[in-house]
Amino acid sequence: MSFFTIEQAPARLNRSELAVPGSQPQMFEKAAKSAADVVFLDLEDAVAPDDKAQARKNIIQAIGDIDWGKKQLSVRINGLDTHYMYR
Repeated sequence: MSFFTIEQAPARLNRSELAVPGSQPQMFEKAAKSAADVVFLDLEDAVAPDDKAQARKNIIQAIGDIDWGKKQLSVRINGLDTHYMYR
């Protein structure tokens, strides 16, 4: 096994963070164009259990298809202790 040092990214100050449910893809473009510094696409409690599978697909597509500009983009996944996490 080899080890190498990874340089730490510089700290960034974020003024605002916008949460968008993964089950609401019509909101993704608006979030990308917003003034928020950070957008997180939510798969957790903002998404109904029956919508979680489609929400994952929506988020995967949005990450590749939408121009998020200089925003930090993250995905809030389901808890590691839930059966929704395995995918």
